[in-house]
Amino acid sequence: MHESKLDELIRALESDLDWRLAELAVFRAILSSSDGQENRKRALFRAAWAILYAHYEGFSKYCLDMYVEFICKIEKDHSNMPDSMFVHFIDNKIKNSKSLSSIDLYRFFKNEIPAAKSKPPTPNPIDTQSNLWPNLLASILERLDLPQSIATQHEKKISTLVSRRNDIAHGKMVFISDVATYIEYEQAATNVMYELVFAISEGAETLSGRLNYNI
Repeated sequence: MHESKLDELIRALESDLDWRLAELAVFRAILSSSDGQENRKRALFRAAWAILYAHYEGFSKYCLDMYVEFICKIEKDHSNMPDSMFVHFIDNKIKNSKSLSSIDLYRFFKNEIPAAKSKPPTPNPIDTQSNLWPNLLASILERLDLPQSIATQHEKKISTLVSRRNDIAHGKMVFISDVATYIEYEQAATNVMYELVFAISEGAETLSGRLNYNI
């Protein structure tokens, strides 16, 4: 049976999440069984923390990029999009308009922006800025008409995850004290990852229903 675009999207998200969770489970097992050598434990915790952040950011970007591509596949134009989503898809045009003269800028907003509503959307990749702080994630979610609570309810732990990862990346002496502490942050990051899958699946299903699309 032919796989629908919606099923294809959900399967891709679940498949990408599965391998990431499997890798995190390997690190968790290593940390839990680590012997008492302090230098070894410190190195393992630092490596695990960096990998945890990489999966949090990498999966978030993957999910959101896939959702953007899905929207482009099923929306014939921008006319039915929420304003925030429309702005995401024409963001590059808006940024480029900053160099226009005043009269050209006026014409741009008077003519080109309304005209863009009737044109098909093209993918605009998500920029996580290699530092996916909760406020940035919330801003991206708002643009794509997805729940910002995905980012805000885990704000403190995700902020700490990003901050310590940056310290590790910059060669600072950052220590994670024990497995229980690490697992708290792993749970916060994986909760965000799961919630992204649910929200995007729901958003895609709602969008396909609104369009009355057999996708």
